[in-house]
Amino acid sequence: MNDIAAVAAVATLGLALQAFGGPPIHIGGRLELMVDDYLIEELRGGAQLRLHPPVRRDVAMVTDAPWEGNACHYRSVFQDGDLYRMYYSAIQYVTGGEESKALASHPWFMAYAESRDGIHWTKPELGIVEFNGSKANNIVVSAASVTGASVDPAHCAVFKDANPDCPPDARYKALLVGSKPRGLYALKSADGLHFSLLSDKPILTKGAFDSQNLAFWDSVRQEYR
Repeated sequence: MNDIAAVAAVATLGLALQAFGGPPIHIGGRLELMVDDYLIEELRGGAQLRLHPPVRRDVAMVTDAPWEGNACHYRSVFQDGDLYRMYYSAIQYVTGGEESKALASHPWFMAYAESRDGIHWTKPELGIVEFNGSKANNIVVSAASVTGASVDPAHCAVFKDANPDCPPDARYKALLVGSKPRGLYALKSADGLHFSLLSDKPILTKGAFDSQNLAFWDSVRQEYR
């Protein structure tokens, strides 16, 4: 039995206690992320907590399109049935000037790629957002494509909503920073490609929002986090 399986077995057998010594937390057969000993009373048989060591592999996807530029980051990747979906922000930075400030040669975009195995990726021509007079690209969101609020795809994060009560037209959601008023805005989509505002008001207004802001449906707590 490997380390991860041993830890899972200890937890699944009901040996997990709250860190402050409360009653057992029954997790049944659901998966739990063991980042500390909150759910673990003790480790037996040589089991131990270990961080999964990443191994460098070959390049999976090259971002070389003009609208992708040289700064593609803040990626959201998840499995959706037989398909892996990837969303990422893209911009072209040109450095120069006395202080070598980064200047954008085109605005931020949220782009899309997909894969059947998580290794070989394609960037479909979606025909959604125009760039330099053409929609033959894989852009799904730009600041101009979202009406009703001023949003910036610079720090995009996308997830598939697992809430069973989620409306079909909002099965996919994206979080973007916006202004007027400043805050974190939610977008919705039925197909994971065509996005529109979930509300013209921000879902959060307190925070810097200067990084990737993640969210998901917590089926245990029955709430979004």
